[in-house]
Amino acid sequence: MSLLFTSQQCFVFSIVAFGVIGFLRGWRREVISLAFALTGVLFLLLNGGDALAQLVFVKTPVVLRYIFSSGPVSTPARPDAIAVLTVTLIAFVVIVVVGYYIGNRAFPGKNLTPAEHLLGVLPGLVTGYFLITYIANIFAKSPLITVGFGTPTQNVVTNYVPLLIIVAIVVVLAGLIASRVKKPGAPAKK
Repeated sequence: MSLLFTSQQCFVFSIVAFGVIGFLRGWRREVISLAFALTGVLFLLLNGGDALAQLVFVKTPVVLRYIFSSGPVSTPARPDAIAVLTVTLIAFVVIVVVGYYIGNRAFPGKNLTPAEHLLGVLPGLVTGYFLITYIANIFAKSPLITVGFGTPTQNVVTNYVPLLIIVAIVVVLAGLIASRVKKPGAPAKK
């Protein structure tokens, strides 16, 4: 079976997509999305998915049985790996979607300057890098998920860090240059 994407192609495609999204949304919106993405990835890396699965599949049924029954309440077994993975993936998607939604609501995308568009690439790339790193981590640890393309491996993700730093420097310089360019037709101040 041939893969649609190799590991490197998947990573490059994902990073370019996040860079384009950052360019279209502007830096303010992307910084909000970046904050949510980083917080969510940190929470889930620190076993937040396991804690959420424990809450959903163990603690909530115990509380509901205690409230609605008069008999003794037994503690259910620990959630299995599929339940933990499912809750982790759902929490991951919800956190990222909420971050993008709040970024859109907090800063309307009207009248963005070219500098704001260009500087949006930087948080877009950082967001993409951390999300791709986390997804690669999930796929590397879990044999429960298979997809039709080569997901980025940790080695591929790490090898592209210097290139991303160079792109970030170029984006910042282009954004600074674009912010210094004067609009034509503006009267000079005396």
